[in-house]
Amino acid sequence: MDQSSAKPTIKLADFGDAVQLNTTYHIHPLLGNPEFAAPEIILGNPVSLTSDTWSVGVLAYVLLSGVSPFLDDSVEETCLNICRLDFSFPEDYFQGVSQRAKDFVCFLLHEDPAKRPSAASALQERWLQAGHGHGKGAGVLDTSRLTSFIERRKHQNDVRLIRSMKNFLQSRLLPRV
Repeated sequence: MDQSSAKPTIKLADFGDAVQLNTTYHIHPLLGNPEFAAPEIILGNPVSLTSDTWSVGVLAYVLLSGVSPFLDDSVEETCLNICRLDFSFPEDYFQGVSQRAKDFVCFLLHEDPAKRPSAASALQERWLQAGHGHGKGAGVLDTSRLTSFIERRKHQNDVRLIRSMKNFLQSRLLPRV
């Protein structure tokens, strides 16, 4: 975080597995912990620029609550939660968080990549605009869980390749007859 200017700036950088997308489809391998991966990455489907806006949605959730929206006891269960869009806003973790902030997270965490906003569109959301979207009664966020989240992440090795779970997930995601 850069606090030398009047407005603090947060810079995110992790380009170890980045690719530049063009008009061809790109299948991105799932590396390490899937917590921030969009459903299409987990399922081994082509990615798009909105795959990154999904990750920003997960990051926004983490920054607002100090917990991960989809994390479960195993990688498989975490992936199922992502593909099922199984997350909520527990009051214990979202006390003092405005409805507009939660709406922003939902706006980014859309299952269909074609219906997710572009980065430019997301930046226009009222909640992100100075002086807007914070609403009456918006309080100071409890960052103690965020500190624990950061500590836990420091000790994880996110560079291992996780083989496609497509068959496993599809068998679990199919509607039961």
